Amino acid sequence: MFFNRRVPSWIRVTYYYDSAGGFLYGIFYGLTIAFFPIIARKIGATSGQMAFLTAIPFVGALFTFYWAHVSGKRKKMPWVIGVKILARCSLFLTFFAFKPEIFLVIILLYWIFEYAGTPAYTRIMKDIYPDEDRAKLMGYVRVELALAAIIATYAGGFLLDQISYRYVFPLGAAVGIFSLHFFGKIKVKSDENSKSSNERFSLLKIRDIFQKDKSFLRYISTFFIFGFGNLIAMPLYPIFLVDTLRVSNADAGKLGALFSAFWLISYLLWGHYIDKKGPLAALHRIFILTSLVPLLYFLSSDIYLVAIATVFSGATSGGVELARLNYITKAAREEEIGSYWGIDYSLMGIRGIVGPFVGIALMHLIGIKYAFLLASVTIFVSFLLMGRVRRSKLSWPSRA
Repeated sequence: MFFNRRVPSWIRVTYYYDSAGGFLYGIFYGLTIAFFPIIARKIGATSGQMAFLTAIPFVGALFTFYWAHVSGKRKKMPWVIGVKILARCSLFLTFFAFKPEIFLVIILLYWIFEYAGTPAYTRIMKDIYPDEDRAKLMGYVRVELALAAIIATYAGGFLLDQISYRYVFPLGAAVGIFSLHFFGKIKVKSDENSKSSNERFSLLKIRDIFQKDKSFLRYISTFFIFGFGNLIAMPLYPIFLVDTLRVSNADAGKLGALFSAFWLISYLLWGHYIDKKGPLAALHRIFILTSLVPLLYFLSSDIYLVAIATVFSGATSGGVELARLNYITKAAREEEIGSYWGIDYSLMGIRGIVGPFVGIALMHLIGIKYAFLLASVTIFVSFLLMGRVRRSKLSWPSRA
């Protein structure tokens, strides 16, 4: 779309469909996902339920290694489109979500189906974009996605002050389904020669991968600490905004739009940086910047420091996504990309189930401010460890 002239002509059609789908996904995100925590709290979700809401996406991610096995036996694109249609259709049920318990069940259904497509999606990205330009091209698509999210999140905040989420969320879901119409038009060459496999599912494959690829084990351990620190603080952010700062839906929408603005910029900056310096170098810098987010919440007594924290959060989130995907597509052999991504996301599921409840427990034990401080320290430790990963001779697989 907006970056057509910067995209090589031979891949421009693929980029167009990817970017059109991404733009519509941004609208979907801005009208739905961006407001899940705020709406949950406003319809009466307890602190424990807020922790569960934070953990829900990671419950879905817990099964990603299994989904990698299942989708590996099938053509990638039809699988991705099918499970993501199911995911977005589930949000039509929010029309009946009068209580937080019902709302949480619907969100759980959404994330289970949404993450079922991620291993196959990662393999599609490996297939359609060249290694040397993948981060940059994906960054262009994400910029357009984020631009749509800025507009939709800002508008969504005002819409939700006027119209019930029971109408706004189904509207967003319809846009999300329409986005798949464009993404599904992308030609995936490996699907043309796809063959079914009789390989049986086994968790022992995780052990085998760690034994033969020590660099991946070291990387994934460091990333686990980083993610755990983030997840300690994640359920506390909306609680702090609603209970302490008493933000309106409109203010929440403005913060969401601010996040999206820097999220947009981050894709351009980090996409070029990753292609030039590599994903590990990018993650090392992202980790130190991310540690400032909970630190600023710890220091905050008004929305202004929260706004600065939102800038750092947005400016790093795009980089994490691009660096993570590009590390795995380069680190793993072609046939193992889905398994590597499945391991990454399944471990994310484990920490995602535990981390938010640790954060809520810390809030009750030491107070919400000191819970933010502890989260910041944990993320800073991952920054130090990533420095060692980068310096290690094992930091990059020889087959990459």
